[in-house]
Amino acid sequence: MEISKEDFLLQGARLNIPAAQMDALWDALVKSESTSPSGGLSKVIFYLGALIVISAMTWFLGLGWEWFGGGGIFLIASLYAISLATLGAFLWHKDDLKVPAGLLITIAVCLVPLAIYGLEEYWGIWPESNPGEYVDFYSRIKGSWIFMEIGTILAGLLALYFFPFAFLLVPLFVAGWFLILDFIALVTNKEFPWELTNSVAMCYGGLLMVLGYLLDKAKKENFAFWSWLFGTFAFWGSFLNLVWDKHEIFLILFLLVNLVMIVGSIVLQRKVLLVFGGIGVFSYLAHLAYDLFENSIWFPFILSFIGLAVIYLGVLYQRNRSLIEKKVTEFMSHFSKN
Repeated sequence: MEISKEDFLLQGARLNIPAAQMDALWDALVKSESTSPSGGLSKVIFYLGALIVISAMTWFLGLGWEWFGGGGIFLIASLYAISLATLGAFLWHKDDLKVPAGLLITIAVCLVPLAIYGLEEYWGIWPESNPGEYVDFYSRIKGSWIFMEIGTILAGLLALYFFPFAFLLVPLFVAGWFLILDFIALVTNKEFPWELTNSVAMCYGGLLMVLGYLLDKAKKENFAFWSWLFGTFAFWGSFLNLVWDKHEIFLILFLLVNLVMIVGSIVLQRKVLLVFGGIGVFSYLAHLAYDLFENSIWFPFILSFIGLAVIYLGVLYQRNRSLIEKKVTEFMSHFSKN
């Protein structure tokens, strides 16, 4: 959870703690964060390295996995997963290495669908017909992928039980998303229309946002962050795909939803809602400007003006943030009571 110095000092003043002591404590916290291996630049490097490994072992190498055959795929993926999980479990008990340890365990979970794919390919056992090459797992909806997704979810839940690392939610969320789509495809035995895919993804994203809210209430901020991020991305992106090429009334609805997200970011203290809501509002304003000034030399100037206006609004919000948040919170509290 990110806290600004302004909020930190404000809370100190409410507790009648001298400002000098709060300043000294803030400086100490900043120094501690900058020197901690699990914070700042170190954390970025850890996550970047993990994403590179996950990409290499699950996507890019997947382009040539078929060369190893089903048995080879299973053995390689299993050995990698077991080795990484063992190393991660060893490092987990060292306080300054929990982040790299958790990332190693996450990589191991990400290799589970590849191992299951290899086993299914070797034995020729599929819930439906052979779905094709492993690389298609990330881009094609097929009922035959469901064992891979169920296995990933079970492995992720097991890993979370022993190693409560927030980033483990990401492979769980992805596997859950794929499982819903592939299960519907398996039951209906039909090709998925684009609108239905986005509708399911939007509902799934909304559920993850609710989960993020519940995790916030339970004081699980790190877990709530990933739930809010993934849920907002799935909800907003799918909603955009559903309405963008439709009638203007749907675009107005899109604008209203994004405005609600911006207000919600103030009430819920979740910046991800502000980011996506702001992008949505700007997109709608750009759409209006284009419609009004289509094929006009004025379009780039109007768009630039909108961008500058958004920046100015950001400055106003920053200068009056405490007052705005207080008024919005009071209004929402009064509205909820009524």
